[in-house]
Amino acid sequence: MKDCPGKRVGVHSFGNHTAIELIGRDRPGLLSEISAVLANLHFNVTVAEVWTHNRRIACVLYVNDNTTSGSVDDPNRLSIMEEQLKHIMRGCEDDDNVARTSFSMGFTHIDRRLHQMLFADRDYEGGGVTTEVDYPQSFKPKITVERCEEKGYSVVTVRCKDRAKLMFDIVCTLTDMQYVVFHANISSNGPYAS
Repeated sequence: MKDCPGKRVGVHSFGNHTAIELIGRDRPGLLSEISAVLANLHFNVTVAEVWTHNRRIACVLYVNDNTTSGSVDDPNRLSIMEEQLKHIMRGCEDDDNVARTSFSMGFTHIDRRLHQMLFADRDYEGGGVTTEVDYPQSFKPKITVERCEEKGYSVVTVRCKDRAKLMFDIVCTLTDMQYVVFHANISSNGPYAS
């Protein structure tokens, strides 16, 4: 798989773990194949977080050496792991750009990193799967942005069905859009949040 400038994350081990970042096209059995490769190469998966969106998958895996329970620093082992994971992530596709496998540079909050990976993947710009969600009118998300000229800021209002990590996802999305969030509040009334 060729490197994509600005999209590759790099190689880094910290503490007793090596972080692996994968992004590509989702398909049935993919996580099983990833787990099999890591097990065959004698790596333990200590933590994994996986997100899917529009038939794309992004995951961050923290692995360590099966024998030493320490991070993996051997460049040959890392290279073998990377090549095998790239092969799995690519699947039947001939295009080298359909998937990326890399090792992270340092520690970022795992949910924040997954937001960044999917945003960088930009699956929403291409001809991917797009389905209009038919929300009941009472649950249909409503987003407004109002510019407050005299104070020099914008007020973003989101009204939608409440769920876990809603505020986190909103702040990450606004940050990805180059907004600086300096104040926020949320209220929840039954199944609704605003």
